[in-house]
Amino acid sequence: MGKRAKVPLTAGVLLLTSLLYLLTGCVLFGIRVSRGMRLAEESSPLSVYSPLARHTVLVVGDSTGVGTGALQPTLSIAGLIARDHACVSIENIADDGALINDVSAQLSTIRRNDFHLVLVHAGGNDILRFTTLDEIRQSAEEMLKKAQMKSGSIIFVSTGNVGNAPAFFWPLNVIYTERTRKVRSIFHDVSRRLGVYYVDLFQERQEDAFLKDKDRYFAHDYLHPSAQGYALWYEEIRRQTPLDEILSCPGPEPDEPGKD
Repeated sequence: MGKRAKVPLTAGVLLLTSLLYLLTGCVLFGIRVSRGMRLAEESSPLSVYSPLARHTVLVVGDSTGVGTGALQPTLSIAGLIARDHACVSIENIADDGALINDVSAQLSTIRRNDFHLVLVHAGGNDILRFTTLDEIRQSAEEMLKKAQMKSGSIIFVSTGNVGNAPAFFWPLNVIYTERTRKVRSIFHDVSRRLGVYYVDLFQERQEDAFLKDKDRYFAHDYLHPSAQGYALWYEEIRRQTPLDEILSCPGPEPDEPGKD
C-alpha cells in the first residue's frame, strides 16, 4: 500500500514543479517584453548627412536596423558604419517591429536608385510571429529585388539564433531555434540566387558568444542586442562582406613628381 501511494504523490510534485516553472517563465517573459517595448519607444534610427559624402547608404529593416537596445544611436550598426567611414551619408528608415513585408514597403517609399549600398535588416519578427515559411521565402525575394532597384550592392543581415535569447524559456526556445534554422536556410538560398551578400549570424547554443556573457551582449530585455552585441554583429558584417571596400573613402591625392 505504501509503495503504491508514492506514485501519485511523485506525479503531483512533478506536475506542480512544472506548473511553477511555466508560471515563472511566463512572468519573466512578460517583464522582458515590457522592457523591450520601452527600449523600442526610446530608440530612433540614426541618419547621417554630409555635403562631402562620397558614398550613400540606405538602411531599411526592423529594430536591429534601428539599433534598439544599444541605448545610443551612435552605437547601432549604422552608427558604427558612420564612425568608420567619414565620407558616407546614411539614410535610415528602419522601424521597430517591421516584418519582411513592412521592409518591402519601406523600400517602396524611396525614389532614389543610386545608393552605393542598401543594408537590409529583416527576418527576426517573422520568426517570432510565426509567418509561414512559404510566405517568408516569397516576401524575402520580393524585398531583396526591390533593394536591388536602389543599389548594385545589397547586404542582408538577419538575426542570430532567436531561440538562444534568454527571454525565451522551454519549449519556446526550442521552437524558435528550429524556426531560425529553417528561415536561415531560406535566406541563404534566396540571397545566393539573387547575388546578395547574406550575413549569417546563426550560432548553436554551445557556440553562441552572446550566451557566454549574456549581460554584456544582450540588452536588459534579453532579446535585443546591447551596444556590445551590435559591435559583434558589425564585425561579422565586415568579416563576411566587402563592406569596407564598398564604402572605402579615398584619401588625398599624392603630390605629382617634381612639385614642391
